[in-house]
Amino acid sequence: MAEKKWRPSKDPLFRGDHKDSLCVPVPSADDSIVRHVMYLEGPGRETPYLSTTEQREVAERFAQQGGVWSTSVSNASAEGVTHISKSDLLGLMRGQGKGDAKWPDAYEVMQARRYVEEHGEHLLDFRKVDDPKTVVTKIFFKP
Repeated sequence: MAEKKWRPSKDPLFRGDHKDSLCVPVPSADDSIVRHVMYLEGPGRETPYLSTTEQREVAERFAQQGGVWSTSVSNASAEGVTHISKSDLLGLMRGQGKGDAKWPDAYEVMQARRYVEEHGEHLLDFRKVDDPKTVVTKIFFKP
């Protein structure tokens, strides 16, 4: 059976995070998409992005118990957050990457691309947001 195609105007995005709050992005942090997707520098690293997914089950895998949150492209856009779709990410992650996905190691770009495919990943980009903590609180809710 064919998988339902995700539609930005109608379908939610999910994030697996802490039970009571979400990580807050740092708009001025290193904006390498490969660095973000590969989770280089581990927990606590600063990043201007929040990873989201089309699939609630994937968010549950990354969440603490009760830590699945939901948003939509329209909620994020209304607050100045840029949505980078899965298809956009896949387009940027070829060879040594393009744009914000440019990276010196083509193998790591390929690995990041594989993670995006596997997790149905979308990024919310907070680089143009002045108060990310307030915005995160406004755009995400418990489904």
